[in-house]
Amino acid sequence: MNLDSISATLSNVVGALVKLGISLVLLALVVDVLAPGTTDIVAGVVGVINQFVDAGLAGLVAFIVVVAIITE
Repeated sequence: MNLDSISATLSNVVGALVKLGISLVLLALVVDVLAPGTTDIVAGVVGVINQFVDAGLAGLVAFIVVVAIITE
């Protein structure tokens, strides 16, 4: 086993875990919209968005970086 195959395998595993995490967050959002208060994730998402907004220009730059990482 060479270093390239180990790196590719690790990258695939991390990518799969990130996709799973995003899917679980989206599922929790749907559940919280259908049955309010069950997961309370909407309040968490609103809190994260408020942190970006409160930080001004630095928050905007951080938000752009986060979106670029997620969509990559």
